[in-house]
Amino acid sequence: MTTRLHCSCTHRSLLKNVALEDGLPAAACPDCGAVLLNMDDWRRWRSRAPELSAAHVSTVTDTAADHGRARACPACTRLMERLPVDAAEAFRVDRCGPCQLVWLDPCEWQALVQRGLALQLDTLLSDGGQRRLQAERLQATRMQALRQRHGDTCVDEVLRIRRWLAEQPHRDELLALLQAPEAAASSQRN
Repeated sequence: MTTRLHCSCTHRSLLKNVALEDGLPAAACPDCGAVLLNMDDWRRWRSRAPELSAAHVSTVTDTAADHGRARACPACTRLMERLPVDAAEAFRVDRCGPCQLVWLDPCEWQALVQRGLALQLDTLLSDGGQRRLQAERLQATRMQALRQRHGDTCVDEVLRIRRWLAEQPHRDELLALLQAPEAAASSQRN
């Protein structure tokens, strides 16, 4: 990154060029530890198919935490989008679409690596990836409501039957049998 960019932390420090990974340049704040990643640099790095495992990342004692506010892009000053990286919404990364920059708060890169998501940034931050995460969150909310209403035992049994049913060659017939009135079901047994 050749432009002189400043961090939005209280020190307003000049971002320094660093290597986030071998061959992955970024700019980091020397005071707060946040990192600005150019997605074009990430794509070049990713195209070389790095082998990246959580094993090479030291155990992170500080976990990534959502800072809870929108931040201005250091390059263009537009507000960056705050995008979740997983359905649990453990934290969000900030992205400036026009500038193709991603802001990572301290420990967020390490958290992405540990979750196996560092090589999937394009997919995660895409519209399709964000829709998938939203669908997963909605499904989890729905499942939680069903468990509260019907209990864990009941829901677990329904899920077990559902998995079993998916493996059956005549699934439609079995579903029809389940939905048939009791009289029709018992006449088929005779």
